[in-house]
Amino acid sequence: MYRQDFHIHSKFSPDSKAEPEKIIEAAREKGLNHIIFTDHCEANLNMALPEGKPIWPPLNFKKYTETIDSLRQISPIKVGLGIELGQATFALDAAQKALSAYDWDFVLGSLHNIEGGIDFYYVDYRSADIEKLTSLYFKDLYDLVKWNGFDVLSHLYYHLRYIYRQGLELDIKKYETEIREIFKLLISNGKGIEVNNSSLYDAFGDVIPGLYFLKIYREMGGEIITIGSDAHVEDRVGLGVDYAVGLLKEAGFKAISSFEKRKVSFIDI
Repeated sequence: MYRQDFHIHSKFSPDSKAEPEKIIEAAREKGLNHIIFTDHCEANLNMALPEGKPIWPPLNFKKYTETIDSLRQISPIKVGLGIELGQATFALDAAQKALSAYDWDFVLGSLHNIEGGIDFYYVDYRSADIEKLTSLYFKDLYDLVKWNGFDVLSHLYYHLRYIYRQGLELDIKKYETEIREIFKLLISNGKGIEVNNSSLYDAFGDVIPGLYFLKIYREMGGEIITIGSDAHVEDRVGLGVDYAVGLLKEAGFKAISSFEKRKVSFIDI
């Protein structure tokens, strides 16, 4: 069975210390066939950090690409090189610079905060209007999809995992209309979504998006889909891959998407 992980962070992301060599070895040990490094490239950089938090340096494109390029020449498994491009529509010039910095294999499009807000990781949801925040999030996410500069949309409802970590809940199905509009535009643009496994074994206890929305995406004609652990440490590389493949089959998918030089291909599952 083909097994991929297309959302992995190494020491080139400010929130990871994972050595790329160890990531590749962990992927090999877990039986993965293909991984893609997608280190953070936040277009709006430090605008979403709360006051007093350490400033994130920009992604060092030269060092990042040279390091991964050298490693993938000797890797026992297939290794791709990409970025997780965050908040592109909030800083379009920076986003375009990132896209042209290298001949990437894969670009994840992400939204980690609403415009003018802090990263959802830092939000105190006990004092926030969660439903209003979610509505604003999906509005900004739709704008990101309309921009259309990425290959696959990452963690469809990113903030939900942090809401649950704080002991709260949100019925994400209440936003089905907004999510369907996002799916419709993605499919029209020839873009896809990922199954993000990072919350499978924490308080939320599910992948993002879950089976309910995976079925909707497939029924609407969605075909482009990847699996990502969102790992920031070696031990979480490949997290939940087999579970995610099972969900995709249950949702009606016959194939999973692969990327090289930002060109999609399909591999049967």
